[in-house]
Amino acid sequence: MIKNYLELNKFEVEKIIQFINRNKINKLSFEDIDKEIKSEEFDFGRGVILKIKGQDIIGMASIILKECDKKGIAYIIKLDINESIEDKRTVLCEIIEESKKIAKKYGAREVFLGTKDDTIIRNLNTLNIKKQYSAIRMTLDNITVKYSPLSLVKLSEENKKEYLMIYNDAFKEVPNAATLTESDIDEYIKKADENNCYIAIVNNEMIGFLQFNIKEGVGEFDLGLIKSARGKGYGKLLLETAISFLNSKKVKEIGLIVITKNTLAYDMYKKRGFKESELVSDWFKLD
Repeated sequence: MIKNYLELNKFEVEKIIQFINRNKINKLSFEDIDKEIKSEEFDFGRGVILKIKGQDIIGMASIILKECDKKGIAYIIKLDINESIEDKRTVLCEIIEESKKIAKKYGAREVFLGTKDDTIIRNLNTLNIKKQYSAIRMTLDNITVKYSPLSLVKLSEENKKEYLMIYNDAFKEVPNAATLTESDIDEYIKKADENNCYIAIVNNEMIGFLQFNIKEGVGEFDLGLIKSARGKGYGKLLLETAISFLNSKKVKEIGLIVITKNTLAYDMYKKRGFKESELVSDWFKLD
C-alpha cells in the first residue's frame, strides 16, 4: 500500500520517524521532519508518499511539485527504500508509478528522478531507465582573482522585486533550477547572515545575481545572468566577483554545485579550474 504523508495515522507517523532516522547518527525530530515535508516545494506534504507493508514503512519519496505549473516538470528526490527489503525493484516501480500519477495531476509533462544510491541506480538500469545528467560539487584550488570584481548591491526589502525578476530570468531554462517566489525572497532576507544574496551591477544596470552560503569555513555560491546580458563576457566577471567575495570572507574552501546538462556554466567552471569533488546525484528521466 502507498499512502500520502498527510494520510498517515499516529502510529504510522512514529514509523516514518524511525524509517528516516534508521541510519542517521544525528537523529531528526518529528518537528524537523514535518517542517521539511510540509514545505511549499512538496505542496505542503501532498508530494510525499510512503510505501507501507504490514506495520512497517519500507520506502518513501518526495516529489517537487512547485515547478509543475510553471515549467511542466516534476522532480522525485529523497527516494529511499529499506535496505533489508529483498524485492527492491518492485517497491521502486510502485513508488515511481505513484509519483508519476501525482506529478501528472499537477500538470507535469516530464518527470525526473534524482539519486546517488547504487542499488536504486542498478534497478533503474534494469528497467532501461538511463542517466540523463548529474549534479556535482566542484571545488577551486587557484583562488587568485583574475579580473576586477563587479559592483554588488545586497538583497533588501527595497530591491527584492528586482532580485526575484533577475533570478527567475537567469534560471528560466536551467535544468533543475527552482522558480523563486516572494516568500522565498522574504526568507532569504530573514536569514541574511546564513544566505547572502546580491545583485550585480554593470554601468548602473542590474545584470545578474550572486548567492552565497558560508558554513564552517566553506564558501559555496550560485550565480546567474539575465538573458539580455549574456554573450558579453559578464559571466566570467560574475564568477571572479564570487571568488573575490569569498576570499574577503577568508574561507578555507570555495565550492559550488552544477548540473552537467547546464553546459555553459559547467564548461566555464572547468575552464576556470574548478574540479569535480563529489557526486551529489544522478538524474533519470521517467517515461
